[in-house]
Amino acid sequence: MRDYEEILSRVDAWYRSVKERHPAKAPCERGCRTCCLGLFDVTLADRDLLREGLEKADAATRRDIEARAAAILERLRKTHPRLGEDLDGWGPEEIDALCDEIGEVECPVLGREGECRLYAHRPMTCRMSGVPVVDLKGKVVYPEGCAKCTLTPAETPPLDCDRIMKDERKFLKRGYPGRGGVPILIPQAVARRD
Repeated sequence: MRDYEEILSRVDAWYRSVKERHPAKAPCERGCRTCCLGLFDVTLADRDLLREGLEKADAATRRDIEARAAAILERLRKTHPRLGEDLDGWGPEEIDALCDEIGEVECPVLGREGECRLYAHRPMTCRMSGVPVVDLKGKVVYPEGCAKCTLTPAETPPLDCDRIMKDERKFLKRGYPGRGGVPILIPQAVARRD
């Protein structure tokens, strides 16, 4: 997991550089939940990172996160009974449709004040949310941030997306043989496992 944490630390350094250069245009702060609405699919490495954070959380927090995740999954399974412990076998369009169908549900990890209760263990997608993402070649990867962000892609410091994604794929292939590309929803990642 250390290799993955090193990859995430590069994303965190980039995000800090965005905030340092444009604090007024990228007003992300604790309690801002705008980017935490909706379902997001993450990697199995992110799942393990979230589960590590969940294990470290106090019992009440853990129970609350697991209960909120279970409620989201129960709602999803009413219309998608084939939804299992991950999204193995689901295509990108099916995943997008599933996520769109449920709408702006709050991430089960959010606390009452809008804080991420597993912040140190959050997935890569969460670490890149809220601001535009531009790669080293100037290609716009994500054109806009959250509703509060006024930063434009032209102002955004570039991120070495190619290297990040290549290193992530390599880690997933090595760490999850034959399953490295299997996505999972955050509620699936933090739901109670019996």
